[in-house]
Amino acid sequence: MFSKKPVVILVVVLIVVVVAFGILLMKVFKSDDPSAPSEYSAVFMASGDVYFGKLSWFPWPNLTNIWLLQRGVDAQGRPQFGITKFTSAFWGPVDRMYLNPKEVLFWSDLRKDSDAAKAFANPSSLNQAPARVQQSPVPPADFKGPSGPPPSSK
Repeated sequence: MFSKKPVVILVVVLIVVVVAFGILLMKVFKSDDPSAPSEYSAVFMASGDVYFGKLSWFPWPNLTNIWLLQRGVDAQGRPQFGITKFTSAFWGPVDRMYLNPKEVLFWSDLRKDSDAAKAFANPSSLNQAPARVQQSPVPPADFKGPSGPPPSSK
């Protein structure tokens, strides 16, 4: 009598082989779209702070490879922006930050071709990067922070 068990096993093995071959082909022939999302995200907090890094939501929202947006004003009153590595803060934090999900206003993935994502992936390039992406370990003396209360305080 003919048994169905070997046929079922053969079909399952064949499906696994076809799926694995398809995944391999996708990896080999995928186009590296520069406007695709990078591994870095921007996280906008209710406090007005903006953090950049590798965002993970499990088991609790957290960032690694953290960078902080710094804002200031130059002598002519024009806004100035820079980024600094979070671990360079004077209190010596580790490179992981756990986020309070109630304080996260929104987040966005950065594109692979953004200046910021390129700089975060290769921090040694920050000295040659455009002025809007600079590394400065200490905020400027005239740094004033946000100009108003956080959005959640209204």
